[in-house]
Amino acid sequence: MPTGRSIAEVLRDSTLGGLRMSNRAGRNGRALSLLIVWSIALGGIFAAIVALSPATRAGSCDQIGINITGDWTINTPQVCSGVFYTVDGSITINSGGSLTLINGGLKFSKDASHMGYALTVNAGGALILDNSVVTTNPTAINPYLKLALTVSGAGSQFVMSNGAMLKFPGWFNATGASLNITDSTITGFNDTELQNSGLDSELNNDGPIIAWTASTTASLYRSSIDRIYQDSRFSEGGRGGAANFNLTVSGSSTVYAYDSYLSVDYSNVVGIHNEFHVDGTSTAYLYNVTIDRAQDPIYSSNWTAAFVPAPGGAVNLFRWLDATVLDRTAFAVAGTGIWSSSSPTGATAQYPDNGPSSIPSSRTLWYLGRSASGLNAWNRTDSTGRARIPLYTDQITAATLPNGQSFGNFREVLTYAAATVTDGVSFNAYPAVSVADNNHWATYTFNTVQVRTGPDLELRQTDYSSTQNVIQSQPFTVTAKIYNRGQTDASAVSIAAYLNGNRSSEVARVNGLTIVTGGSVNQTLNVAAINQVGAQTLMLVVDPLNTIDEGGAAQENNNFANVTLNVAPPPAGYVAIQNPGSGQSVEPGSQLVVTGYVKATGSDAAIVGISLTIELRSGTAVVATNQSASGDQGLFVGMIMVPAGTQDGSYSVVVTPTAGSIQPSTQTISVRKNVPFLNQTVPILGLPYWLFFIILAAAAAAVIGVTLYWKIYGLGKMVECGECGAFIPEDATSCPKCGVEFEKDMAKCSNCQAWIPVDVKQCPECGVEFATGQVEMADYQEKMRLQYDEVVTKFKEEASRQLGRALSDREFQEWWRKQPTFVTFEDWLREEEEMRKMGSKPCPTCGTLNSVTANVCHKCGSLMRETPRPPSGGGSGGAAPVIQARRPGGSPPPESPAGGQASPYGSSGAQSGGPGGTEAIPRRVIRKPIGPQPVVQKKVIKKPSGEGSDDEGQSDAGSENTTDDEL
Repeated sequence: MPTGRSIAEVLRDSTLGGLRMSNRAGRNGRALSLLIVWSIALGGIFAAIVALSPATRAGSCDQIGINITGDWTINTPQVCSGVFYTVDGSITINSGGSLTLINGGLKFSKDASHMGYALTVNAGGALILDNSVVTTNPTAINPYLKLALTVSGAGSQFVMSNGAMLKFPGWFNATGASLNITDSTITGFNDTELQNSGLDSELNNDGPIIAWTASTTASLYRSSIDRIYQDSRFSEGGRGGAANFNLTVSGSSTVYAYDSYLSVDYSNVVGIHNEFHVDGTSTAYLYNVTIDRAQDPIYSSNWTAAFVPAPGGAVNLFRWLDATVLDRTAFAVAGTGIWSSSSPTGATAQYPDNGPSSIPSSRTLWYLGRSASGLNAWNRTDSTGRARIPLYTDQITAATLPNGQSFGNFREVLTYAAATVTDGVSFNAYPAVSVADNNHWATYTFNTVQVRTGPDLELRQTDYSSTQNVIQSQPFTVTAKIYNRGQTDASAVSIAAYLNGNRSSEVARVNGLTIVTGGSVNQTLNVAAINQVGAQTLMLVVDPLNTIDEGGAAQENNNFANVTLNVAPPPAGYVAIQNPGSGQSVEPGSQLVVTGYVKATGSDAAIVGISLTIELRSGTAVVATNQSASGDQGLFVGMIMVPAGTQDGSYSVVVTPTAGSIQPSTQTISVRKNVPFLNQTVPILGLPYWLFFIILAAAAAAVIGVTLYWKIYGLGKMVECGECGAFIPEDATSCPKCGVEFEKDMAKCSNCQAWIPVDVKQCPECGVEFATGQVEMADYQEKMRLQYDEVVTKFKEEASRQLGRALSDREFQEWWRKQPTFVTFEDWLREEEEMRKMGSKPCPTCGTLNSVTANVCHKCGSLMRETPRPPSGGGSGGAAPVIQARRPGGSPPPESPAGGQASPYGSSGAQSGGPGGTEAIPRRVIRKPIGPQPVVQKKVIKKPSGEGSDDEGQSDAGSENTTDDEL
């Protein structure tokens, strides 16, 4: 027998550059082994691929694609999952064959040329729809939607479950078959689905016509038979097939229906009324079956029977009693027996589908999930205290039509141990078959029974399997998990901790806990410091004083658990404050968060479990304090509430550990009220900013007020600048407006232009008095307003005379605006100013000097005329004559006043050596009502050197004829 070489030989030969001929057998053996391993691996991969392949291949299904073309005859079990097939042909299931469709279905594509496609289950065959659909195709070309589903012959089966559906018009015929329809629907197309097909909706919007015969057994559980055939045109006459409107059971067939819906109704309209027909050899047992009540006629006298049995046949109605049984604490009582008897006969309730018998049929027990007897008996309450009892209440026969015979009154006897409760139950008679009519919910209470157990508190040792490390003389925490295994909530629960099992050495306690039934609570215990070093035991005890009744010693024995502790001395370390930072400011009345670390000296390793006292100090006085402890990574977090009344200043945050081997830490901060800027104090002065600003504002107002007063009221005597005509203080050495310098103590008379001393009250040359009082703008404007109003009054009187009636102010204004004499007050003031700057001309009527731009005399209101003004000449001192306008009515101009005094209205002609006819009236000179016109002195302009004083008067007189700045 050949043998392979050792690994050493192989390695040796490899280093020599190859293998020898003697190693072939070994190599072949290894190759064979490798081939086997690879075969197994590939086989596993192939098996995995097959197992994970799409559901189309699940089970044994001859159909590969999604289209079934041609007829399909099934003679073997076929399981097709996850595919919705399009069928272009017929499907026939024969004996020994079955078709199970899971999460898929069949869609028959029928048209006018292929109307014969059908779905047939013959004797011994089975069609099973699990969440699958059988339908036809309304979107095909020239579609034909009717389909014949036939289940016939001994052993033939049709099963629907989990939301399966039959959706097509046509026929559903069963002969000698077994039908099981659970949580499924038989229906048809609606009008919306048919609107584009071009088909007659009355003939195609219904479910299949149902006829079950020849000993067919049909069981319906929570299912619906909807859209039974209707044709509203049937009442027109000439249409056959009245039986198509009915769900027909015949030939010794039986129907069992539980919590299902049948679309039969009480309508009296031919063509839309549907009935459930039972022939004389068949029976229906209906448990909580509802019907279509939307078509009920208004009056019950017009109702037509929905259930129509032939003589010998019967429709039996059953209702449900949903009973809940409680003890005196409202806790569910399990195992209560409920026995029903007819009232008033007292006979035990019967179940005709089982013999008759006092026990429901096996089908009903299966549906309820109960047994005929024992702890799970159909008439015993379960763990929730509930029982669903079927009660036979009505029978409909040919003799009772259109109604039924009702016997829905029962006496219920409930028994638990020696306790008994009796009550009555009644149901509304047929035709009342709604959900509310078919179900009676009742709660029964045993007032003398308490089945609920008390609370059963428990501590489980398995929750404390690890050793907890703590530091000597440092408090720590332990989390206890408390359970309640009883059936009653536990309140006012206490838990305590004792050192080394010594009940007199309590180190922690928490009271007032609540643990609900079947629940648990995690409770943290703050354990006091332990001074002993080494292994210690902490005994936890729930309900340490036995104040809660848990039912006895057996329930009390699980109230204990032990926690193993390892107590170690604290290492040398220090506290490092992280927050607040040095110099940080905090406001009174706020919270100060203090964080930091407790670390070992040298290694900076975290020290966990050290108790810390955090204080806010002012010097040595403690202002606020709190407690904390170092946790994970030595981190501690604490908060101090800074008292609201704390004064501003410097304070210290001091963190002191309880362990003397760990150094405390101090951080300096400041406490300062966060007040608005205006409420803050001014440095050095100590005054609030708002008061400081008020003082500044008052000082500024005083300075401004004094300045204005001196400017306006306190300047004393005012004189007129001889150059520009501006009013200036009498002691001014130069004009602040035009900048000319003045001769000291000399001024020019504004009337005769003579140079006179500034302090005289009357011109020694012409005798005019000067207005040297204070000049106020307000008084000036007021006087101008008075003069303006006087002129306006004259015009108003003149307008009234012309129109022959008194005018209102509005009418006068409208009239005056159309006159050439119209002038506004603003123009009046402007002309006064222009007279000072540009010169003046006398009124042709009254001789008053007015502005050269004035249209109306400011004295008499006469219309001014333009007069040519001669150019200014040399030192002749003469003035061009002024052409005066005539007064109205031809009155002569006024004469000049005697005594050589200048007229306040100007002269009618030029005066030799005097001012010309364009001399202006001073603007801010107060006119006296009686006497000569007051004149303001003019400042003497300082002349350049070389000009003699002898010709000043003449030079000035000549210049006066050319200046426009006189007032």
